[in-house]
Amino acid sequence: MTGLFDIPEDLAALKLEKDEPWHFDLIDRDPRDEQARVTAFLGALRKQAPAIAAFAVPNAGRASDWERLKRYREGARAGVPDLVVAWPGGVAFMEWKDGKKPATDQQRDWLNRLHRMGHHCGLFRRPESAIAFLRRAGAPFL
Repeated sequence: MTGLFDIPEDLAALKLEKDEPWHFDLIDRDPRDEQARVTAFLGALRKQAPAIAAFAVPNAGRASDWERLKRYREGARAGVPDLVVAWPGGVAFMEWKDGKKPATDQQRDWLNRLHRMGHHCGLFRRPESAIAFLRRAGAPFL
């Protein structure tokens, strides 16, 4: 019996055929949760690229109907990528996941929209792939 998020790698890749060609890390067996992966990425980024600014977009978490409405009025939108990474002349939008969870339809919609606008964006699971992605995008590294 398979669990809810036990998606074979080939199926995980096929799910994105209709999407724009933004970066996509396949599922993996690394036991770290999303927070541990993001923390490792930010630590590597601070050491290797101090001229890059990265900040979180806090759209997650439980909220009452009143809080959700207030956040929406302030500009919060479901599915917006977790991190914004900026450098002189460039920006990237990064959605982070653990090793198994797929992107939601809303997250894929935002990634497609941002890619069509010409931004660097993607779904990341591994800090090293995110660093390589930013290098290819022209972000300044030491």
